[in-house]
Amino acid sequence: MEEEKSTQYRKHLTWGEQDPHRTRETPIGMWAWLFQRVSALLIIVMIVLHISFPYKPLIQFLLLLVVTFHAALGIRVILLDFNLVSIRRQKQLIWSLLAIGLVVMICVWKSIY
Repeated sequence: MEEEKSTQYRKHLTWGEQDPHRTRETPIGMWAWLFQRVSALLIIVMIVLHISFPYKPLIQFLLLLVVTFHAALGIRVILLDFNLVSIRRQKQLIWSLLAIGLVVMICVWKSIY
């Protein structure tokens, strides 16, 4: 007879107890999803500030930065949804898209100012 492998489970958390491993073991895709949602809210705030205080370079720069961040993570979702990139390469995909987005953002900013 074959021996069954026993699965090791962590003990259940009690009410109010926090998992000390929660941030270390959270997949990067979940963080990307969360940061994209936060950036969507920041875009709304920045658009309101941009309308309230037009022609302020700092507000325009921050708006461009947040939109670039949001767009890079959106392109990540598109590439993963259409299976154009393997999910195993998600970490490299996130960092490369953010780097490309930052370079494009700097080029756009330099052409404006």
